[in-house]
Amino acid sequence: MNLRKKLVGATGVLAVSAGLLGAGIATAPAAHAASTCTTLVTTNMGNHYYADQPSTNSWSTNCVLAQGDQGLAVRALQQSLKRCVNTWTRDNVAVDGIYGPKTAQAVRYAQAKYGSAVDGVYGPNTRDAMRWWSKNYDGSGTYACRG
Repeated sequence: MNLRKKLVGATGVLAVSAGLLGAGIATAPAAHAASTCTTLVTTNMGNHYYADQPSTNSWSTNCVLAQGDQGLAVRALQQSLKRCVNTWTRDNVAVDGIYGPKTAQAVRYAQAKYGSAVDGVYGPNTRDAMRWWSKNYDGSGTYACRG
């Protein structure tokens, strides 16, 4: 009988522990990792200005880019980095769709200039802070850095 009580007691402790762990997992805030940007979306920047911004295939701009990434999303980012950050980025960023060391450096410059955490990785905070090379569709066809 003593062994049975111990087993029942141990089973109860395990069940309660499992329940607490399960509750902890269910109630703990889930870490939401943003998807990698794979394409671009044209975003209204206000006053008839529209900019191409990196996005996912489902048109979410809540995505990230880092060194080694390639494609349309990187090209959209590079265009704005080249035109809207500083003379170094204008002279050194190639709009080639390859997130290499110079693109990472340009992102760091943009992050520092626009008040975002400086890590060289493009994500939602950098997107919200930076300025975007935007075309005005009011008939003038002019471009400007908008944010």
